[in-house]
Amino acid sequence: MPNEQPTSSFISPAQAAQTKNVSRRTIMRAIESAQLVAFRDNRNHWKIDPQMLDKWADAQWSITGHVHPDAPALPTIDLAILLARVEAERDVLREQMEQIKEDRDHWRRLAERQQDLLGQHSLQGLLPRLFRRYKS
Repeated sequence: MPNEQPTSSFISPAQAAQTKNVSRRTIMRAIESAQLVAFRDNRNHWKIDPQMLDKWADAQWSITGHVHPDAPALPTIDLAILLARVEAERDVLREQMEQIKEDRDHWRRLAERQQDLLGQHSLQGLLPRLFRRYKS
């Protein structure tokens, strides 16, 4: 048959999708629309030449202007401004949190001191009150 090719170096649509970080369905749509050259083997499985896959992927990302999935995205000016604003807000919130913790510790010390004072007075006043009742 003229369409038959050796399958040793060819990959499946799932492998192609994994290689290019796209879905298997994206690969199948490209095959169905003849954008990506592929053939079926004797077991009726799709096989794709890796070189053709590379050409298809390069064409896809250059036409649409999409960045390759492995390429790092560069922040835009708007994102940089937003990031600076969020970082400034974070710093203000951290300062407020430190002030709140200091206030909490101060009030805790005052409450503990009051408890200590109440405890001392209640023991001193409890015995004389008990004995006053039984004096009469």
